[in-house]
Amino acid sequence: MSDVNGIDNKENKDKPEKNIKSPLTVAISKNTKILTLFAIACTLAVSLVSELTKDRIKIQEQQQLLRTLHNIIEPSRYDNDIANDCIKITAPELGSDKVQTAYIAKKSGQVVAVAITSIAPRGYNGNIDFIMAINNDGSVSGVRVLKHQETPGLGDKVEIRKSDWITSFSGKKLLSENDSRWAVSKDGGTFDQFTGATITPRALVKGVKNTLNYFNKNKNNLLTYPNACAKDVIKTELKPKLKAELQSETKSSLISTPSASEQKSAEQPPLQSPVQISVPVKNIEETADEQ
Repeated sequence: MSDVNGIDNKENKDKPEKNIKSPLTVAISKNTKILTLFAIACTLAVSLVSELTKDRIKIQEQQQLLRTLHNIIEPSRYDNDIANDCIKITAPELGSDKVQTAYIAKKSGQVVAVAITSIAPRGYNGNIDFIMAINNDGSVSGVRVLKHQETPGLGDKVEIRKSDWITSFSGKKLLSENDSRWAVSKDGGTFDQFTGATITPRALVKGVKNTLNYFNKNKNNLLTYPNACAKDVIKTELKPKLKAELQSETKSSLISTPSASEQKSAEQPPLQSPVQISVPVKNIEETADEQ
């Protein structure tokens, strides 16, 4: 019996205690709980900040849109809420299969101009996103580049803050679908190219021409489309305080924004929309030769 009891006691001593956790296990478990709580707290904080700032972000987005629209359509020409009066369109003439937006400017209910977002797909470094306003008579009210990847010091002259070249479109019309004047001077057209850079202005002239052709062909149908921005009307969604702020900023922008004709001779930098630029790293001298 003693031998049996001795064996049993030995076996019991060899068995590990199941309920005793090592210090390392305890530390890991504790840190895991802390990290989990920290992650939950961070998520809640981000959600709270997003909720508190979403209305102000909407105001800033609309104000930036209004500044751009005011630069290509003189504000006194329309009396509607142009930022919330738009249609959505898709057409290969607009440079891609992406959905583009056309903002409708009206005076006493009558359409006076349409501002269309579009793409010039063959810039030197890729697509050039732009917005152009077209008057009811088919003439160009104004053009502004929204995003590009062109070479600094060369192709970036399509930006209004770098050059007034973009204003050369203002007042122009197409005499026909294949109007030969709508090309850079190197190709026999009336638009200047940049020193050491022809591809960029050539692409933009073609993009603007294609967009203008599209509008002229589809104008009557486009103006019958229902308002695609009505469901996103910002003013009706904002709290009273933010609505008042938006109206105040809009009124100030209307007063301080120069007309399209005035901007052609002297642009006001504070009112220019920021252009998104992403430029691949290249040797500038090599790029100038290639363009």
